[in-house]
Amino acid sequence: MKRLFYILLIFIGVLVMIKPINSIIKDSIGNIMFRGNVVTGTVAVDNDDGSYDVFISESDRAYPKIFTLSRNPDLAVGDKVRILYKNGCKELPIILPPVKPTGISLYENQIVIGNNAYTNMTSADKREAMPILAISNHRVSQIHLYLSRLGSPGTVNINIKAANANKKPTGAVLASGNTDGDTLSETGEWREIDITSYTFLKDIWYVIIVDVPNAATYDCLRWWGTFDDEYPDSIGIYSQDAGVNWYNDIIDFAFKIYG
Repeated sequence: MKRLFYILLIFIGVLVMIKPINSIIKDSIGNIMFRGNVVTGTVAVDNDDGSYDVFISESDRAYPKIFTLSRNPDLAVGDKVRILYKNGCKELPIILPPVKPTGISLYENQIVIGNNAYTNMTSADKREAMPILAISNHRVSQIHLYLSRLGSPGTVNINIKAANANKKPTGAVLASGNTDGDTLSETGEWREIDITSYTFLKDIWYVIIVDVPNAATYDCLRWWGTFDDEYPDSIGIYSQDAGVNWYNDIIDFAFKIYG
């Protein structure tokens, strides 16, 4: 009788434990699969066939033709990605689907980046800017700029102002944010910058303005873009006197507006 009682207790214990054990196993599958097998990388080349060349873990040489698990990849040169080594094998890298920002959408953008298409911001009085046309009425909460550094430029300020009839900045700052330029890569990356929220109005021109208070010749910021006139009816502009006078540049600077 006592033996039967112990067997019954063991059986009840097993029943109680089945669900937690199954849950633990289920929850662990992902951790076992990914632990030690996922690294970060930066897109170097879009091969236009669903594959990308990627700098993996700060390597100097891009690993060629890595395909992605995403059904509709929307990756650009400079995007940060997560790389899964299939079965832990470094010869079998796969790009995991990107983790998209939640609750925000992409609006105005110019994402083309050309070879050596950048400007050096080497003084506190230098300003680089890009006039942009609002495509709809929408909130602006985040800006992505394609940036790199030389040395240690320090804080990078981003301001948005209205544009005048000549597409030059005018009036008060409408929204602003900043990022640490010392944490940028030296080769270029899309840097996400949160800004104070503001509402763009459709068909109104605005200007994204960048300045670097501690910039110097060998501690400068580089804002990348293209020489190929990709953004309609606009081109980058610059100022050498802290925004008093503005002149046309020769680059369409790269940017993405989220809201």
